[in-house]
Amino acid sequence: MAVNPEPGVPAAPVVPPDSGVAPAAARPPGDGVALAFVDAEGAAKWADALPFATVGQAFEGLVGQLRAVTAAGFSARERATIAEVLRDPAGHLHTELARRYAGKPQPAIGREREAAEQAIALWQALWELYSSCLKPLLEGDGELAGVKAKLLQRGIHVGKQLVLVHGLARRVPPPTLWQELHAYYRLAEMLDCTVTAVSDDTTPSAVGISCYSTYSHALLLALADPCAMSVRQIELADRWLGQWARKVFPYAQQRETEGPVFIVDLEGSSAGVLVANVPQGAPASLRFGYPGKLATSVRGRLKRLAGGATPAELALGQDASVEQCVALLSHLDAHWYQAQRRDDSTHAAIDACGGGVPGAYFRVAGRTFDRQDPLGRLSYANSQHLATLGALTDYDRHKEDAERRWPWERFEGRYGWRDARVTRLAPTQHRWFLDQLVAVRDADRIRLGALTRISIGQDGELDVAIRLWPGTPKTRAMRPFTTSYSEDPPIPTILLGETEEEPASLIVPPRTFAPGRTLRSMDPGPERTYKLTRLVQRGADFERVAFEES
Repeated sequence: MAVNPEPGVPAAPVVPPDSGVAPAAARPPGDGVALAFVDAEGAAKWADALPFATVGQAFEGLVGQLRAVTAAGFSARERATIAEVLRDPAGHLHTELARRYAGKPQPAIGREREAAEQAIALWQALWELYSSCLKPLLEGDGELAGVKAKLLQRGIHVGKQLVLVHGLARRVPPPTLWQELHAYYRLAEMLDCTVTAVSDDTTPSAVGISCYSTYSHALLLALADPCAMSVRQIELADRWLGQWARKVFPYAQQRETEGPVFIVDLEGSSAGVLVANVPQGAPASLRFGYPGKLATSVRGRLKRLAGGATPAELALGQDASVEQCVALLSHLDAHWYQAQRRDDSTHAAIDACGGGVPGAYFRVAGRTFDRQDPLGRLSYANSQHLATLGALTDYDRHKEDAERRWPWERFEGRYGWRDARVTRLAPTQHRWFLDQLVAVRDADRIRLGALTRISIGQDGELDVAIRLWPGTPKTRAMRPFTTSYSEDPPIPTILLGETEEEPASLIVPPRTFAPGRTLRSMDPGPERTYKLTRLVQRGADFERVAFEES
């Protein structure tokens, strides 16, 4: 339901407080769910008894009551108070739902998809409840005059939560979400309460909460691209924005600046964008944000972390490591303040395959990795048997199964030397996830890279970004070197050759790297050993390591 700031906004009928009529507690609303309470105090008691241990039952009960209150004949002030009461259990329920869907491989299936849809429906139902108070607010309801800033800020906050949910679910927010969020802020401008400070006990770490800071929070969260962030990074960025969002104000008039500008169209259906120069003839609905102060704060923290400061000293949280903070702050700085790089990619169709190191090994080598004999050699008996059948002696008995497990899938989009941003419209057999190892096949070669972004669009299309590595991949069967009598089993590895851009590196299975560990090649020819020296990148299903060869 889009918010219309004009006086024609539909709203639930209001029962006059002196009419003596109870607010529809005995009358089931339009969807047939009977109200379980008659006022905000009753709503609080009902919420305390919600069975959060049974998530499905709690969801049905809470969403049912939110919709029932929206349809019932409460006064606007009472409806807003009930919304405030039910906001806390909604947040608690979403925490339980997020455990099921947040950051899961895509496309989501089964319970994961159901939980994501329930989370969206939960916040949407609460948003509709807040929106039902807008028509009386515009019509000058005296009971709402003293709480108009808080009412609008709460509605914008729920919109921000929906941006968060879509990011955790790896989904692109629909245009209607942005239309409603922009409409809320436009209404706050009309009622001259964008900068009015409000309190919020549910976010104790937030600073200077107002309509504009919460609106900027939502815009900056979207600009950071949650679909390119881990669940932990999204949680930290959301928490930090509670402190920092007030540093970016959406001005109606342009100001002089030497840095990039963040622009958003209040009549548009998308989030804001960062531009180096504001377009000529900007419409009156355009708002301009200047992230210079925010960038100074982010870069200052990066500098102090490099100098030995702790995250707790920099108000980044006691539960975050230095490595986590450096990675996330660098990501935020790139999205909030750095100009876009020149795009040298072209439109192309490519094939991509997941499957971790075994899947990449299969696609690069053309055969599966066999722990019993990684080089594909056969016993004498098996060789004789295949010879009688006229078969090749390099028969790969696992190849058909590997083709089914790790198929090539066709994507189309921008494809360059270091990056690809491609889309698949057809159903996918692979389930894709952030930081996974990906083999890519173009018209000339097979390359390797890691997935850096994933999202599901409005029509169900799968959109991914891949950071490609420049080295030519070559498979290596390795055995960890040991001085004990028992030998460790061989492992599949992929050698990325040295280039002008990067030194050579090895792609190995997870938990393989240890400083100084030695791997011994099992390939024919002179024995080669690789001493692992440094972890270059730890992915979700691989490790990329530097080495010394001897």
